[in-house]
Amino acid sequence: MGETRGHHVGESTNREAGALLDELLASLLADFEHWFQRGEELLQTCPDDVMPLEERQRMDLRLQDGKKAIAATRALVAASTQPMAISMEVMNPWHGVVTEVWALAAKLGSSRPPQAPS
Repeated sequence: MGETRGHHVGESTNREAGALLDELLASLLADFEHWFQRGEELLQTCPDDVMPLEERQRMDLRLQDGKKAIAATRALVAASTQPMAISMEVMNPWHGVVTEVWALAAKLGSSRPPQAPS
């Protein structure tokens, strides 16, 4: 009886750990989606003197690739019967694009003329 009980507790712990992993992964993917979307918004308003058109087009391609990768990852997670994690090797390019978005936001912030206090 003790073995059955211990086995049951182990299954419960595994399910809880799996649910936590799924929740963390969903949050991580949502964060990447947020920053990829923010990058698209910034590119739409970015003047040529901050980032030339060709650079903006290349960055937009990286953003689109990132969004496709996130969608593919979500599909794999949804299709899996087991909890999943994403390797750092897979996420490194996504982090790189997010860093580019942050850099562009900083450039756009510093290129705007200071506003007079109201």
